[in-house]
Amino acid sequence: MRSISSRCFLGVAFVAVAILSAWTGEDGAQASTGTSGSSSSSSSGNTSTVVISGSTNVTIAAGRNLPASPVWVVYYGAAAQTNIDELASSFNVIVIEADPDTDTPNFTPAQITALKAHGAKVLSYLNVGACETWRTYWTTVPAGFVSCGANRAAQLGRYSGYSNEYWMNVGNAAYQNLIVNYVAPQLASTGVDGFMLDNFEIVGHGSNADEGPCDAKCAQGGLDLVAQLRTKFPNASIVLNAAPTSVISGSSGGISFPMLVDGDFAEQVFLPSLDGSLLQTLQAWKRTEARLSRNTFFTGSLDYVHSCSATSNAQSGWNASVAAGLSPSIATSALDRVCRWTFLPAVVSN
Repeated sequence: MRSISSRCFLGVAFVAVAILSAWTGEDGAQASTGTSGSSSSSSSGNTSTVVISGSTNVTIAAGRNLPASPVWVVYYGAAAQTNIDELASSFNVIVIEADPDTDTPNFTPAQITALKAHGAKVLSYLNVGACETWRTYWTTVPAGFVSCGANRAAQLGRYSGYSNEYWMNVGNAAYQNLIVNYVAPQLASTGVDGFMLDNFEIVGHGSNADEGPCDAKCAQGGLDLVAQLRTKFPNASIVLNAAPTSVISGSSGGISFPMLVDGDFAEQVFLPSLDGSLLQTLQAWKRTEARLSRNTFFTGSLDYVHSCSATSNAQSGWNASVAAGLSPSIATSALDRVCRWTFLPAVVSN
């Protein structure tokens, strides 16, 4: 996940509303879709129609359901550094770093159970588009798997700005096997409710990208990887970070890709300044999901401020996101503190 220090934020709410009105004409209406083949989600303005391909006749397991408008937080610190009861009662979707294969895991299964006891959905960070060299599975994996470090064919170059991270080819079969059948089961064993798939933007890089080039086979492989996760974990919630608009019309195994996932968000949409392109991508997801036969998908924004004392700046970003029809989360860039903003709404249990 990318993060930077926030700077002064002015007038974003007005701009966001202006773009929202001009680009989407969003009315929040629910429309039906066919159960197979394709349907379209049209929008006013200068954007192209998003065509849905594949079947939307998919049974959504109750365990997957997330609040359509969650009060959500991303926290990668340790349980010992926060108050679990306050965390669980302040947010109903909580994204943590649940990797158990470390010297000192951030959360034990018992602590994750305590978070869930308040009704919160707890998701674990799962980096699918890149692989960090400090993860144990960079070098050490059981028989039958290929570690990230040993899988040279899947490495797509260093992730700029992160010396210990490499972009990975999500279409590589050995890498898919590692993520789906080794890494994800380890996370699931901790008791989390699902996964937040980071660096999913890899599928939109294209074959000529300066960093992490991902051709058509690689891009389809990313969709197939998610489909494999869905098959293996039918009750798990799956949320995407930075999913490009192009995947909305994708499919895997004959299933429309949006039906395989339960939420998406992007970082730095409103802070430090409005990113109109990210806003349009999120609105494309929101409009499409509004026309599918489900009502528990959430579309969010994650923005950063320099500290939990930056209340005014945080509230400006929050208000801009809400005005754009999104579900906001405001955090410090390190994601190692929980800011219990005074403007947070009361949570509603799932």
